[in-house]
Amino acid sequence: MMAYPYPSPYPHPSPTASIVKPSLARVVREIALRDGYAGFFRGLGPCLLRAFPVNASAYFVYEGVMRLLDAEKTRH
Repeated sequence: MMAYPYPSPYPHPSPTASIVKPSLARVVREIALRDGYAGFFRGLGPCLLRAFPVNASAYFVYEGVMRLLDAEKTRH
């Protein structure tokens, strides 16, 4: 199993093919024209909804470890 390369579902690009990447200004212009200024905030709602439980759980674990190590006495 370890002797064979992992099969990729995507075709490998040829070494002679050139990939043209658009500039930042062009991408900004295309988003503004296609979606308006609301397009720059797409995905912000789910990201903010995810941020609260993730940060709360990190804080909970941090406080638990501080109690476990009995390090609460060293904080001022």
